[in-house]
Amino acid sequence: MEISMRLFGKILLVGFALAVICLGGCQSGMSCKLDEVLEYSPAGVWDGSGDGVELDRILGIGIDSKGRVYAPAGKDSVVVFSADGKILDTWGSGFEGKHGLRIFDDKVWVTELKDHVVRQYTLDGELLMTLGTEGVSGVGEKEFNRPSDVAIGPNGDIYVSDGYINTRVMRFSADGAFKQSWGTKGKGPGEFDLVHNIVIDKKGRVYVADRNNNRVQIFDADGKFLDEWTHLGKPYGLYVDEMTRVYVADGESNNVRVVNCRGVVLAMFGGTGTGVGEFKMSHSVTVDKQGNIYIAEGDGRRIQKFARRN
Repeated sequence: MEISMRLFGKILLVGFALAVICLGGCQSGMSCKLDEVLEYSPAGVWDGSGDGVELDRILGIGIDSKGRVYAPAGKDSVVVFSADGKILDTWGSGFEGKHGLRIFDDKVWVTELKDHVVRQYTLDGELLMTLGTEGVSGVGEKEFNRPSDVAIGPNGDIYVSDGYINTRVMRFSADGAFKQSWGTKGKGPGEFDLVHNIVIDKKGRVYVADRNNNRVQIFDADGKFLDEWTHLGKPYGLYVDEMTRVYVADGESNNVRVVNCRGVVLAMFGGTGTGVGEFKMSHSVTVDKQGNIYIAEGDGRRIQKFARRN
């Protein structure tokens, strides 16, 4: 459903910059716009009601090159939305344990908790690749245990956050050959307690939502620890854009933060609730070419869009 102009005007979410303070520690050799201020306003609440569709918990979200939004929002299927929230298509079946969804180069990647696999599809649902051994959990090079998310590096390498049980990052070549893994259970650098989301910037730095440790850890492409940000709440969802801004959805406080590559907070909005601009488990986040933010709600079973105003 679209937001009325009254509600649109009533709820104006204004971002803020925290000057030049590097709250989570500055990474050397990085240049960021420290004076940037971002502003967002609610632009739509998509709950399927306008199309007579009941949506399921939405735990992943992605956007294709034409601006269509994909989410594992059906009971056992992927739902395709137009940029204004109308349902265009659904495809797939058997996604009982669907979790993360990402789109890279117009290929749809879905992580499956129950089947312990990561699958790659075309935009209309044709299966192209499967990583992991379907129905088998484990710690081997071809096994996951409830994987949560996937990211693609600048060289085409595939990184999987594996995830709920194994608490590690797995790295594969573009054709699916195992290359390396890192991480164990713990609280130290390079250790994790629920590897929940993973994104990679254009220089190959890997950002990991270490959810139960309440931090984002940052690594180089080979898994060398670089930094951690501990001021962003409990990170559920991550996204990184071309300007190396990192978008963090905190599914506990239900705040969404946008930070620059040094961790400086540029904008924050949200809160717990069912109203416009509030969330019931802000689980995943993506951003379109215009800088608009889309938040997938787990318990809220809807998508909210926030328009970039500047």
